[in-house]
Amino acid sequence: MEFLTPILFGGLALVSAPILLHLLHRRNIKPVDWAAMRFLIEMMTRKRRRLLLNELLLLLVRMAIIACIALAMVRPALKHAADGASGAGIVRHGPTAAVLLLDDCLSTQAGRAQSSFENMKRLAVAYLGTLRAGDEVSVVRMSQVGQAVADPGFDLEAIKAGVLAARPSFVASDVPGLLEAGLGQLKHHANPGAELILVTDGMGNGWRFGEISRWEELRRRLRGPASAAAGTKEHPRLLVLCPETPETMRNIAITAVTPDRSILTSGMESSFKVSLKSHGNTVATSVPVQFLVDGRAVGQKAVALPPDGEGEALFTHTFAEPGSYALEARLVDNHDFLGADDQRALAIQVEPGLPVLLVDGNERAGLRSKLGFLRYALDPGGPGGSPFKVTTVSLAQFAPSLLANYRVVVLGDVRALEPATVDALERYVVGGGGLLVGLGPEINPGLINRAWSRGGEGFFPAALGNATSPPKGVRPAGMNSTHPAFAGFGAQAEGAWKSAAVKSYFGLAPEAGQRGDLEVVLKYDNGDPMVLERRRGLGLVALVTTSLNADWNDLPLQPAYVPLVRGLVGRLGSFIMPPRNLLPGEPIIYAQVAEPGHPITGEDQAGKPLPLVAGGWEGRDAFLSEALPTPGIYLLRDPKVPKPIRFVVAASPGESQLQPVTEHDLTQAVEPGTPLYRRGDQVTAALATASRNSVEIWKWLLAGAIGFIFLETWMTRRAAAGAAMGAVVGEPEKA
Repeated sequence: MEFLTPILFGGLALVSAPILLHLLHRRNIKPVDWAAMRFLIEMMTRKRRRLLLNELLLLLVRMAIIACIALAMVRPALKHAADGASGAGIVRHGPTAAVLLLDDCLSTQAGRAQSSFENMKRLAVAYLGTLRAGDEVSVVRMSQVGQAVADPGFDLEAIKAGVLAARPSFVASDVPGLLEAGLGQLKHHANPGAELILVTDGMGNGWRFGEISRWEELRRRLRGPASAAAGTKEHPRLLVLCPETPETMRNIAITAVTPDRSILTSGMESSFKVSLKSHGNTVATSVPVQFLVDGRAVGQKAVALPPDGEGEALFTHTFAEPGSYALEARLVDNHDFLGADDQRALAIQVEPGLPVLLVDGNERAGLRSKLGFLRYALDPGGPGGSPFKVTTVSLAQFAPSLLANYRVVVLGDVRALEPATVDALERYVVGGGGLLVGLGPEINPGLINRAWSRGGEGFFPAALGNATSPPKGVRPAGMNSTHPAFAGFGAQAEGAWKSAAVKSYFGLAPEAGQRGDLEVVLKYDNGDPMVLERRRGLGLVALVTTSLNADWNDLPLQPAYVPLVRGLVGRLGSFIMPPRNLLPGEPIIYAQVAEPGHPITGEDQAGKPLPLVAGGWEGRDAFLSEALPTPGIYLLRDPKVPKPIRFVVAASPGESQLQPVTEHDLTQAVEPGTPLYRRGDQVTAALATASRNSVEIWKWLLAGAIGFIFLETWMTRRAAAGAAMGAVVGEPEKA
């Protein structure tokens, strides 16, 4: 026996209601001596015994009525042993609760005569054909994970039609996430049998085999308790439906469009690298690549690609004026298995100059100040001669109201900040601002750890130890050459610091080494960090553990100082927030306030109006679109901005690999022996004859309740007639 809705067992408590009512309404009989009654005592005793028996039977019948109704509500089902006749040994436990997991990611568009997604839909329909009336089905699509899913349905034909009408999306696959969503959806089903049906194209990118802990938790949830039978709510059965795919699926994809530097300025020539990757190619090939700016072609080059190799094309362009631009790279006359990745776009912002605020820790002028060297490194020729628009204020002049006007703030050996300023800096960073902190002799590590770091909750990236001064000093080494801050160093990056000397620096507190969100960008030759960064909310904070001037080192006198500080500041200021480069399924967020009578309007990638609604983002007023499912270039028009603001939706490049996982890896990922079906006839043969080893008995219980109601009615009338007869002979009436 199993119960499908055990939460309703509390209804059985109502069985006590007839007993309580009987006790509350029982009359207190007061004996009255009457001489003539002594002749009737023997007859009345026999009569009373019969009435008490009838009342007890009536009470039991009323209790049985309530018990039958309460038990019917918890939906008991009788289980029996499987008869062994089911296909592939699959046994269904009564009516089935099926959650169809449709991995409609970008890679399912691959194919020539027909896409993988069409074959996946045929397998899904073949599975639905094995269900019976009374089975309930939910359909969860990869593109809908994280959104509300429709309630389970019983109309199998309508569900089949919905599956056949589905179209593939452009989202990236995440098989563990899809399975987690399926387990969550099972909670909305009532039937005792439980099946998760994963319908996938079998491409390896979405399986996330490297996320070991995530898979371990999934396996634990799917296995359930040791006593749970397979195919029940506690141990749902997982079936994998994956169509057969060609051994080699030739595909060439544009994987990235990358600027040569973090900050792009008008009037200066900029370079852009277009990266290509070939998958499943057996011969070398040459592919023409076209480069466009705001939809206008500005160049075309042929890229040589080795088999299963990479290639790149370099394009240059000079932007005449600042503003928002969309760059796009396209493959020309490319015919492969997946056409959706033959183009890729990137939204950029061309600046007249990056606004940077320097907060100097002392009142000195020129190179004697804490940030004098850094100012000249960023803007050596004064206003207009650099991509950085630099403003310097003293600590006394620094006010929270200044933050709104700058993309990057630099603190140079600042000894203390007002609490209101600390709060403002935290909000500034979390909202997308960039912060660079340089240390020095004025720093009090205890104050910083207590007020700025606060155990990782503040804007300061890590807790500090004490200042240290090695006898022979240290020099920078161990550069992370792939970091964007070092893009300007070229091939000689490692030798750029060979003559530098650092006399003093701050070490980090021991607990800082346990943080997983710190990235060390540059180390000293003794292994201690010199430059590290931490993502904080939507912004980024970089910390230099020595001084940014010549107090503790001779770094400002080294040629590498200029590209280092320019790279760090450019990196911190390169993030446009809210972001303008989006993944499919994300909305546009534009954090601006429209002028009265001049609303902000939008256009989708096809030039049609894009609805926008007023809302909020990180405590600021904003305009938001609905989730954008399709890659392309979207426009927003703000009356206060001369040029349109361009947003780009681009798919994940990982979907272009088209590398099928092996059947062994696919089934071992979840559980060894997980059933895998590649053809519709296999699905039908395995499941169409699956036995059902439990029968619900709620209908019988309701029928029993109705029968007891009729019996109760007859007994009540009979008792009433007996009570009337008893009244004639003087017996007290009882209910």
